[in-house]
Amino acid sequence: MITTIALDLDNTLLNADKEISNENERVLKQLHRDGKRIVLCTGRPIQGIQKLLKQLALFESGDYAITFNGGLVQHNQSQAILDQTTLNKANVAALYADAQVRNYPLDVIGPDRVYSLAALGKSDYEDFMGAALHFSDITFDELPDNQNFGKVVCSAPADKIKEVRAGLPANLTDMLHIVSSRSELLEFLPKNVNKARGLSQLMAHFDESLENVMAFGDEENDFEMIEQVGVGVAMGNAIPKIKQVAKAETLTNNEDGVAAYLKKYFNLD
Repeated sequence: MITTIALDLDNTLLNADKEISNENERVLKQLHRDGKRIVLCTGRPIQGIQKLLKQLALFESGDYAITFNGGLVQHNQSQAILDQTTLNKANVAALYADAQVRNYPLDVIGPDRVYSLAALGKSDYEDFMGAALHFSDITFDELPDNQNFGKVVCSAPADKIKEVRAGLPANLTDMLHIVSSRSELLEFLPKNVNKARGLSQLMAHFDESLENVMAFGDEENDFEMIEQVGVGVAMGNAIPKIKQVAKAETLTNNEDGVAAYLKKYFNLD
């Protein structure tokens, strides 16, 4: 039985205007009232999804979010951490050394802000995230030694992202889980962190398994989640890799694809 609906955000639940449509909101709220868990599963930090959590009214006792692509499982209301896997400054140092040599930007996501490593040049990540997160332009030496970080991102044009990824040295590919969440964004995560892992931790908390989850996604960072859950649903706009492992396909994110599939599966009006 499906008890939990896991949702990627960008180009899945969110439309091209980065909004939850009225129809998606209506259907998800109806299912939540009927007792289904609605879990936002995103690469963003929890601060970056507060507006969406409020829109869907996901602040009840059983409401959690999975952020940093599975690196953090957190209660929406209390912010209590159920599970967390992070990077440290030594991890960032190895990545920074390569970025200096090969000339690509890096933004380091900490617990309360994003650190843009200014010496590498300013990326467009701040413009993409808008006012949802606080950004600080700093040098690598100014990066706090005593903090853990959810992830590091490289935000750049798609051709630059391909170049960066193709040239990554073995010490980084061995140390990190490296995944694209859109063609212009490359994410550097702790090894073995992905959305399926985060969901597994959450479902174990409820004495359930991934078989009880229906998940929606469109991009490479959704792969493990779509492949491993009970019902993995690819958006109509999903990349071929996601459609190949999904058990079902729905309409695009701009056609209320999430709501369309949920109404059909759960026989909703």
